[in-house]
Amino acid sequence: MNETVRTSLFVAGAVLSLIAAQVTSRGVTKPPAEFSQVGTPFYPDFVDADAAKSLQVVNYNPETASLRIFGVEQGSDGVWRIPSRNNYPVDGKERLGKTATSIIGIKKEALAGPRKSQHIEFGVLDPLSESVSDYQGVGNRVTLKDGKDGKVLADLIIGKEVKGRSGFFYVRNPSEDQTYIAKVSIDVSTKFADWIEPDLLKLDGSKLRYINIEKHSVEFGQDGGGSLAGKESNQLTRTSATDKWKLDGLDDATEEVNEDEVRKLVQALDDLKIVGVRPKNEKLKKRLQDDQGLALDDRTRREMEEIGFFFVRMPDRKGMAMISQEGDLAAVTEQGVAYELHFGSVFSGTEEEVEAGFINKGEEKSDANGKEAENKEKNDEADAKTDARKIKSRYLFAQAQFDPSALGPKPEAPVRPEAPAEAAAANEDTPADAAAAENVGEKPDPKKAYEEALAKYDIDLKKYEADVKAYEEKVKTGEKLVKDLNRRFADWYYVISGDSFENLRQGRKTLVKPKSTPENAAGQSSPAGNVDAQDAPDSQDASAN
Repeated sequence: MNETVRTSLFVAGAVLSLIAAQVTSRGVTKPPAEFSQVGTPFYPDFVDADAAKSLQVVNYNPETASLRIFGVEQGSDGVWRIPSRNNYPVDGKERLGKTATSIIGIKKEALAGPRKSQHIEFGVLDPLSESVSDYQGVGNRVTLKDGKDGKVLADLIIGKEVKGRSGFFYVRNPSEDQTYIAKVSIDVSTKFADWIEPDLLKLDGSKLRYINIEKHSVEFGQDGGGSLAGKESNQLTRTSATDKWKLDGLDDATEEVNEDEVRKLVQALDDLKIVGVRPKNEKLKKRLQDDQGLALDDRTRREMEEIGFFFVRMPDRKGMAMISQEGDLAAVTEQGVAYELHFGSVFSGTEEEVEAGFINKGEEKSDANGKEAENKEKNDEADAKTDARKIKSRYLFAQAQFDPSALGPKPEAPVRPEAPAEAAAANEDTPADAAAAENVGEKPDPKKAYEEALAKYDIDLKKYEADVKAYEEKVKTGEKLVKDLNRRFADWYYVISGDSFENLRQGRKTLVKPKSTPENAAGQSSPAGNVDAQDAPDSQDASAN
């Protein structure tokens, strides 16, 4: 082999070695960045749940073809509120803490897919994206921010559950295309009632002693004047929780209280839930907070008449009386708390509209992500789907007063006995007294009788002092309960469900039933019959202008 051939072979070998080395190095490729993140948290810097000062949840309701945007946030005053629900205060702060904690623990368990085209398949389309056309494949977006500069602590779109893997979902960061599989155990409710104290009255039904239902309806004529139709009044009383309720005006010979319906009434008061709120104007709020009563300025009058509360001047021309669209209910507890519930107009709307009123969805969505709302065609489609799902509810104006008479009679001080006169004690018995003393075998001793009466007085005095202290404590407790309730009631008109309204606004037709007799039990007819007071011809009219 000559030198030229040998040199050529060495060069060829070197080239082949170099190519082999390059091929080998290319075989050990670095994994894509999305694979390298598997096993890491979505937001590794978010480690303190208390840092979260606002939460927003956005989901899509396929039944109504609409977005539901719900959030809570802490204001500068430290109070947590729901911005999209008229800034109503939140009682569910612990729920936010649990949500934040559960998001901290979410890790990227596996890569589901790196491409944007897979988002519909995984159900992780951004519900706030203006590129979404029919909301098919959208997920639930959960965003947590701090309270300093609105910095995002976590922002995730949670999609469909992975088939065959309970508790695992497709999850995506809205700013990234890749979708991961993650174990998710977040219970983020967008229901208004889950974030507030829904028990409006904080009333214990066993403590109720008096209920008065003033039932009527305001009807307006073509001239704009109003009158009361179906007017009736029903008063129920009992002296203790174990006593049966008594109804005034009951014909004991033929009628009895319908205990099942009264039980519904008491339960409705005990468990009366808020389903929506509307704010009162600032002037009215201030007056009610200061216990100054209603301020009947033009704005307040218009505001209240729009939801079914009207005012008429009293016959003496010295004041105004409020007339509610659908009557009133007064309920008094043994604690001296007298609740006044006034029923206004009916309100029909979607669940979201019942909670906060008619919200402009376009404005709400624009506020949420800085983008314009969906086009008119899409909104019309949503309206068509929701019209059939309107929820009927009722406006409620609530107040409370303290009624000391409900506490029972005030303790009366015992009378100290008078000491017998010495002269009288020293006098001899009269013949009649002597005869009496001879009959009983001993002479009456005024001094001893006085000492016994005095000892009894001392015992009665101590009991009286203890009773007075207990009574004063009841007064103090009752007054505080009323004050706390009115502070809560002052800022809001409430909305209650249609079912709650029907259970509260009962009349004689439901509260009374024919008295049970042996003949009734045997299936024979009873001479008793129900009287529907709404059909009575003596309904009273009142102006409601």
